[in-house]
Amino acid sequence: MKKTWIYGTATLLVLGALTTACGSKEEVASSNLGPKTVTTVSQGKTESSVKTVASNAKPAIDAQVSKVDGRNVTITYQTTNFQLSADHMNQKAVQGEGHLHLYVDGKQKAMIGKTGPLTLNNLAAGKHEIKLELQQNDHTDLKVEKILNIDVK
Repeated sequence: MKKTWIYGTATLLVLGALTTACGSKEEVASSNLGPKTVTTVSQGKTESSVKTVASNAKPAIDAQVSKVDGRNVTITYQTTNFQLSADHMNQKAVQGEGHLHLYVDGKQKAMIGKTGPLTLNNLAAGKHEIKLELQQNDHTDLKVEKILNIDVK
């Protein structure tokens, strides 16, 4: 009985870890040998709209750095032939619908399900690679991405 309980608990912990592996990473601390730096992601005013997407249209993303304020960087982005949806994240894939994964220097920082500018706060000084990837609701990578290279002074 005790052995079954232990295996059941271990299974639940593993499943919990797997289902949150693609979860939102609103705040991540880097553990380099230098001083600890925490980069946070915040999203300003968001817009929500319903778009009709042709089933054979290839999704695309465009993004640009719209503001650099010291160690804070604001990025605006827009998708084409793709509807961002926070409501359907972690659900069944729907053609032309999903969310973005945000990476800073190769580390996932957030999942984004709405349009609107986003701000990376407290970036370390130096060069950074920012990557936005389109993902289906079930986190299937659509192999559509936008990479921005920035230099924080």
